Amino acid sequence: MEIITKKFYLKLGIPEKDVLAINKELALTAGLKLSPFARPRRVEMLKEALAFPKGKSQEQRKITEIYKSGNFVVAIGKPGKEASPDFKRKHYITGKTTNNPNDMNPFIMKNGVKVGNDLTFEALFEQIGYLTRADVFGLELFGMLIFRTAFMLDHKQNQEGKWRYIPPKEALSLLKKRLPEIGGVPIDVFLYFLDVLALNEDVKMHTLGYENAQHDYGRVNTLLTFAHLVAVLLNRRSLAKFAGAFARPPSGMAPLPKIKDLFETYPLLSPHFQ
Repeated sequence: MEIITKKFYLKLGIPEKDVLAINKELALTAGLKLSPFARPRRVEMLKEALAFPKGKSQEQRKITEIYKSGNFVVAIGKPGKEASPDFKRKHYITGKTTNNPNDMNPFIMKNGVKVGNDLTFEALFEQIGYLTRADVFGLELFGMLIFRTAFMLDHKQNQEGKWRYIPPKEALSLLKKRLPEIGGVPIDVFLYFLDVLALNEDVKMHTLGYENAQHDYGRVNTLLTFAHLVAVLLNRRSLAKFAGAFARPPSGMAPLPKIKDLFETYPLLSPHFQ
């Protein structure tokens, strides 16, 4: 693939100051080991999620609000569907059939009312797939933010010491102008939802054998799969290879490689962008 330089963005009509500001804000730290960096943060957020209050049944879920933006709230209901005794899943280590007792149900509310149906992976892929004709720079910003969220690079501890996603200001400001919403949901709320979805994947992996975020299974592979999908929409990754990746472990995921060709796909993540 042709190397993307500053000229590419200038031809798109992106002001040079915006290109440089985004690169400065989003560029990865040279030499940073992404997975080891993320792990302690993932573990702390995982422990918080495991302790969220849990209702007696699917119909009596306890709700925990995690993010608020305007009149939108991103929350989880507990227990989730996979916590049902009827749900069958293989434990990754022992091979025993079990359920996922710690499962949560992430959802979005607007003015206190749940927005739409449960946002499954299929539904999320479909909504993102509609962005084929979206603003190119907006789509790229979206993909870069997802990549960074996979490794909790933009998470900060709040006053209670809990890790929360704080989107980079410059990138979010530009993103809101170029890609204001997805499926009727404001773009920042959509990003918050992806973060909570990824948290629930870490909970599942922990419960079913891959404890304490020891691997990229869960949050990292989930969000790298979304970043990969966006790269396909940008025509910077092969659709065939993206689809083929689902047939290989980790099952049901097609994570974007963390290192190989990353800066060809998302050049503004490079600390050496020119």
